[in-house]
Amino acid sequence: MKRTSIKTLVIAIVVMMTVSCSREKRFDFLYNCQETHTLFHITVANNTKTRTKTSTKTKADADHSTSYNSEKLHASIDANVAFGLIGVDSTSGAILIDNLPVYEENGIRAADLVTLASTESMSISAYYPFVSNVNYESDGSSAIHFTADDVKKGPLFADAVEMRCHQEFETVNLKFHHITNSIGFKVCDITDDDQLKGLMRVRKVVLHGMPNEGLFVFDGQNCHWVPNAKRQKIDVYEGNDAVACGLENAEFLSETSLSDESKDCSRYYVVPEELKEGKHYVEVIFDVDPFDYDGTHYRGATGMSQMIPLSGVIPDDVFELGLQYTFVLGMNLCTVYRPIEFTATVDDWEVKYNGRILDYDNE
Repeated sequence: MKRTSIKTLVIAIVVMMTVSCSREKRFDFLYNCQETHTLFHITVANNTKTRTKTSTKTKADADHSTSYNSEKLHASIDANVAFGLIGVDSTSGAILIDNLPVYEENGIRAADLVTLASTESMSISAYYPFVSNVNYESDGSSAIHFTADDVKKGPLFADAVEMRCHQEFETVNLKFHHITNSIGFKVCDITDDDQLKGLMRVRKVVLHGMPNEGLFVFDGQNCHWVPNAKRQKIDVYEGNDAVACGLENAEFLSETSLSDESKDCSRYYVVPEELKEGKHYVEVIFDVDPFDYDGTHYRGATGMSQMIPLSGVIPDDVFELGLQYTFVLGMNLCTVYRPIEFTATVDDWEVKYNGRILDYDNE
């Protein structure tokens, strides 16, 4: 009995010591930290790091050139989807806010940010949509692993801003911008011979070789992509629409039809990278309707296929981060057995947030 009582007493002392130590550590933590209730003011800006480039030229029997109005795609942040927040001590570079998800409640995004009492300010970076996998590199940069599903949501990134930490309440302005490319297509018939115009129908358009996942690496203001080697083909269009004649009548490709409206264009987010011959290309499958030419009847053709390289079309064969590309497929019946000619229009994005058009500064 005596031995049992001694054992019970020892256990009680150990428990008391453990609780005491835990409390001391907790009080020590609270004493050495500070909390700032932070309200985030969000805008979504068009990409101002690069200028809009327009280049539209096709070559068949003769050269054709024209220019298109800017076709812009809206950026948006879903109120039901969190953005990720990373905070770095402005002096030491230590990670203070480790990939914190920030959600919207009642139209407001706010968070209680806890930092060390010795921290005067920290650099805040944000990205959208939130993902759970963020790595911190030895050089101080952060790497976000965006999957194909994340890229489909149109990832955005807010450049680093300085935040004061010796405040009970602080407002932080975050300006998000695009970090992927948006790719869409237009199609037209550029056949010169009037007797052969308007005979082609597009069956299917498939985009090959473009990466749709990878690592987005940033160290505050500077950022770049490391594309994943695994790539998936993208089915852009499948239907049976006749192709309109003339570059000025080029129509946008939606998933199942052609349209004059830019809002109907099927757009796909892809990870920016350098275009290389044999790696990035578009596959076009089309039919030619039966026709009469100079008294002779032609049966036409079905299921014809062309593999069209993307390299050699845009400046320097490099997709610039945050720009929208519209490729124009110029189909010519006179050269039906040669590669289809096409061009690219490159535009900045117009922006929306919660359904409102936002003002932005041209930096």
